[in-house]
Amino acid sequence: VIYQFCNYHEIDNRKLFSVESKDGIEQLIADLKIRPKTGVKVLAAVVDADADLPARWAQIRDALERNDYSVPSTPIAEGTILAPPNASRPVVGIWLMPDNQISGMLEDFLMRLTQEKDPLFPRAKSAVDSIPYAEQLFGDTKRSKAIIHTWLAWQEEPGTPLGLSITKRYLDPTKTPALEFKIWIEKLFGQY
Repeated sequence: VIYQFCNYHEIDNRKLFSVESKDGIEQLIADLKIRPKTGVKVLAAVVDADADLPARWAQIRDALERNDYSVPSTPIAEGTILAPPNASRPVVGIWLMPDNQISGMLEDFLMRLTQEKDPLFPRAKSAVDSIPYAEQLFGDTKRSKAIIHTWLAWQEEPGTPLGLSITKRYLDPTKTPALEFKIWIEKLFGQY
């Protein structure tokens, strides 16, 4: 998703950064404790807030404070960018999906990028919501995943992956909070 998002906005992501999946918050937190000591210039983490944004932020803040970063008590709405505590440490950027302010995940961010007059999106929400609670195998925390993937199943090319849904313009990467995410990336990597 991030690569396709950057391609749309003509941000040279291949020159600026690489994306590494950490396969879970525990691995990401462990990496945030070590990676600032490895000589990278900029370190960015895009993390799902999941069901408890304050708890997720506390985990991230703790990991970074162990490396002497001064971390605000809550995430910055426009995306957090931390100055390095010394010349040997990187600038650190943190974006909590969907918008640094509410609990959620990447799919909540993407649902905000659907076309305003798309008649299928409300139907996808309704279809997911119409499943009796006892039969919802995905649970409350995965509701947005169920909705966005249901909606994608009904597009011209059913089942398009999330990143390609930006490339195919099923999603509009110029809507809020996408523009704030773009600005955060540009500031973080010095692309004013």
